[in-house]
Amino acid sequence: MGHGNHAKRSALWLCLGAGFITLLDQSMFVLAVPAMSASLHADSGSVQWILASYSLAFGVALVPAGRLGDIVGRRTLFIAGIAVFGASSLVGGLATDPSLVIIARLLQGLGAGTLNPQVLGLLQDIYSGHDRAKALGAYAAAGGSAAVCGPLIGGLVLSLGDPEIGWRILFLANVPLVLILVPLAFRLLPRPAKRLENSKPSIDVLGALLLGGVVIASLIPTIYGAGIIAVTSLAVGTGALLAFAGWEILYHRSGRTPLLSASLVKSRGYALGTVVALCQFGVGAGMAAVTAFYFLSGTGMAPLAAAAILAPQAAGMLLASSFSWRFVARYGRAGIVFALVGSLACLIAKDLFVQRLDGGTAALAVAAVGLAQGVATGLVVAPNQTLTLAHAPACTAGVAAGFYQLSQRFAAAMCSAAAAGMFLQAQGAATGQASKDAFHQGIVMCCVLLGVALLAGGLDWFREARDRRNASAAVVTSGMEAPTAAAVLTPERPTAGGAQRSEATEPVDA
Repeated sequence: MGHGNHAKRSALWLCLGAGFITLLDQSMFVLAVPAMSASLHADSGSVQWILASYSLAFGVALVPAGRLGDIVGRRTLFIAGIAVFGASSLVGGLATDPSLVIIARLLQGLGAGTLNPQVLGLLQDIYSGHDRAKALGAYAAAGGSAAVCGPLIGGLVLSLGDPEIGWRILFLANVPLVLILVPLAFRLLPRPAKRLENSKPSIDVLGALLLGGVVIASLIPTIYGAGIIAVTSLAVGTGALLAFAGWEILYHRSGRTPLLSASLVKSRGYALGTVVALCQFGVGAGMAAVTAFYFLSGTGMAPLAAAAILAPQAAGMLLASSFSWRFVARYGRAGIVFALVGSLACLIAKDLFVQRLDGGTAALAVAAVGLAQGVATGLVVAPNQTLTLAHAPACTAGVAAGFYQLSQRFAAAMCSAAAAGMFLQAQGAATGQASKDAFHQGIVMCCVLLGVALLAGGLDWFREARDRRNASAAVVTSGMEAPTAAAVLTPERPTAGGAQRSEATEPVDA
């Protein structure tokens, strides 16, 4: 038993380390973009592609990688993903042209997008119940740690050395970390179970291609703005989305397993929780880009000073993530809704401070409010992930995690590119007020997203309350003991190792 617990902890720490470096790379990179664009003489379109390409490729890879992990084993996909991430980091660090950086970021995103569904799938396979909530909370805390360390490390490297060399160091730093993690993955991760001889798993290649087309076509308008390219792209994206939906139905009716599992589509808890994740992650990426661009480009602040403004929010998220498993066990979806309200109030406060204060005073105020917003975010990310993925049957753990993270990365790509566009237009105006206006536009975008998250979270809260009332009424009728609130809020149907109870073939709230 002790050996089993040791193996679980070793696999957990390996998963946390792999997730940490992919998130660290993203949080460092925002600060490096101005120096990189100056060093490589990148135009505005290249800058937006550099910012968006990582999340774009990450999102495209997530669902197919999650499905492949369910079929061929998460260990294989984990190792392949981290290896591609490391190799492309080397390419980016040695790049001499913006197009090579874009290619490197795309490959990094593909590697990270292949890796991360395996991380979440492994944590779901290895742990159950409150132990799973703790593991997912630790994963969120690793993300918070990366968000804390990333801006500080990036700002320090860029400030102390030559900026033209500093951004390359931020790329190349991933390489030795990957060289350590790959051998550990071979040693520590569980091998996939042998498949039965009569088992014929299917891989929905066309579905994956259509879904990738939807993601790419949806991102293009944020980079090129309004015009014929945007209109054409949206038309293509709409067509690809309809084709994807139709193909998934046909694929399912043929007796094969589509990317978009029917049980996930029917699960209101999974769908609403995924909407919350999409909006919350978009707000996080958008605010990081808006804040960095405003203080770096709008006020001329040094990279290390700008990193110091971003760090409190990341620290608050790290702090809250460390006890978020207790938070979700006690308050469930209701607690997430109230944390979203707090995050919305923090966004409004940041905008007021930037519009009415100048210089260092505004920076200090934004950093202070960022700490509170980080706490609110930490009370949303892991609890929402725990509650949402609990509605996924274990046989779809990888693809459920893939779609969940796809929503996050899609929002991150859209919001990062949109924020960059706002500030690139403001730079053309060459006035301080133009930068403040761009900051305000970014805040409005994030407030709208949080409003949608509140709506989805509120609907799920009411759904859970209704289900509890119905369960209580059924219990009273049958004379059995009523279930506790904690049992309802944290379903434990999927069990360790991918096994599940017989009723888990349907979603909790189908």
